Amino acid sequence: MPTSPDYSNVGFTTIRVELDDSVAVVTLARAKQRNTFVHDLAVDVIKAFDLLDRDDRVRVVILTAEPTAPAFCSGASYGVSVSQYSRGCGQADLSGGWERILNDEAEKEGEHAHRDSGGQVTMAIFRCRKITIAAVNGHAVGVGVTGFQLPCDIRFAWAGAKLAFPFVRRGIAPEACSSYLLPRLIGHSRAMSLFLTGATVTPDSPLLSGLYHTVLPTREEVFPAALALAKDLAQNTSQTAVAVTKALVWRGFNNIEEQHIVDSRAIRILARSPDAEEGALAFKQRRGPKFADQLGRLAPWMPWWREVNVNHRKSKL
Repeated sequence: MPTSPDYSNVGFTTIRVELDDSVAVVTLARAKQRNTFVHDLAVDVIKAFDLLDRDDRVRVVILTAEPTAPAFCSGASYGVSVSQYSRGCGQADLSGGWERILNDEAEKEGEHAHRDSGGQVTMAIFRCRKITIAAVNGHAVGVGVTGFQLPCDIRFAWAGAKLAFPFVRRGIAPEACSSYLLPRLIGHSRAMSLFLTGATVTPDSPLLSGLYHTVLPTREEVFPAALALAKDLAQNTSQTAVAVTKALVWRGFNNIEEQHIVDSRAIRILARSPDAEEGALAFKQRRGPKFADQLGRLAPWMPWWREVNVNHRKSKL
């Protein structure tokens, strides 16, 4: 039997990961730096979500910030280059502009080799087969919205949070796969309004209509509300049914016939699972379910979609 990770000893330096029964809470822990997005934070979040995806103890993951932090995430810190961060040195120096976020090794290969670290974080959260919830208890700028909120399944937010999409006003393009996710979540028209105006809005803005599950009047209410839903879902949903449902929505087909074929197979496979039997029995007996299926049983079938290797193959020493 593989050993379950002890998240307190994994070596995270920018986040905390704690288990509350079968709910994992990932807390951004750079409050003094306004939770700015840096290389080490990206590495920690990617590693955390990879482990949580494969940890059978975990059914729901909440991503949040310390309640006293001045911001949920105030965007990218471009004062120190990726190479400087990896060496653990450097102070903010704005003279380098956005080039400071580029990786020196990738630059040797040319413009086609760069991989946006915000996008890598987005994909790690997006690919997590567990239910993911963003508990946005502070202001968020750039990647604080695109990388830490959009890839989550469910989002809670403080009504007073300022959410900024400043890319075109800073001379860069939207990052963190947001040009893929945002139009699919809120529609192309509203996504274009946010992207092209570089707007700063609040969670109750008509431009974000439908993006947030719940908007709370105070920041102190955000995490408890998210945790209450997380515990309900952790206790009353099937891990395998959740994973398949997420994949059907995001990894489905662009025509109804192929979607019918894949969701028919999903029904057939899950209908024969122990969780389906338990779900029907619990409903009949009017009690809460005791789901025990693990994601490993889906391995022979999933993924049914073509997996894309995003890593650049080096051509130079």
